[in-house]
Amino acid sequence: MDVLHHPESLRGRRYIAYARCASKQGSTQSLRRQLRLIRQFGNRCKMRCVDVVRSPGLNGRTPLLRWDLSMLLARKCNEDDYDVLVMEDPARLTRANGLGRLEAFFMFCGVQIVYVATYTPTARRRPIQRRQRGNDE
Repeated sequence: MDVLHHPESLRGRRYIAYARCASKQGSTQSLRRQLRLIRQFGNRCKMRCVDVVRSPGLNGRTPLLRWDLSMLLARKCNEDDYDVLVMEDPARLTRANGLGRLEAFFMFCGVQIVYVATYTPTARRRPIQRRQRGNDE
């Protein structure tokens, strides 16, 4: 189900808040900012946060399937305690080619990945107002 058009599909879902920063220097503020956005998103969607994963000083380029992502996949397969992985944007998952492959790995294991930066809640959009044609047009 497309989350962009059906935000209610996230209601009650268990999620892990995932934040990554490539440099250790200044990572505390970056990770806090990312996690604040993710928590706000989770609260708006009435989701249930089961854990927070902070990855400071972790390069997003190589390897494609980093140890932290491998651990999240293993956790899903072994414990099945979350359904959604929420992060700020696709660059938090990887900056390397192969984003689609990583997303497929998670989807295969039953994990939906949601990027807060690309999420657009349709419930808050105003309906399109259509002008009525009068006799003068």
